Amino acid sequence: MNSLSFETRVSSDHLVHLPSELPVGALIRIVVERVSNDAVADHYQPRTDIGRLALAARQAYLESGGKLLDADEISQEVQRRRGGVFHG
Repeated sequence: MNSLSFETRVSSDHLVHLPSELPVGALIRIVVERVSNDAVADHYQPRTDIGRLALAARQAYLESGGKLLDADEISQEVQRRRGGVFHG
């Protein structure tokens, strides 16, 4: 086996279950790459009313031209809203 690719969702315990085709004792390299934020949101099915409301608010925000922020942009926005004071 030269190469094997597979996709999986990250569970709350962050365990990754490898395919059984991998030979025991083989040296392998695992690269973690987020497929996309939209792929997760497109298939996400909220189980609670608050989850459904949050997803509807997200969709309305995006449809009105809003953009999603990455982790650094969120930190900058929080800092801006706190008057430039960083609480870390």
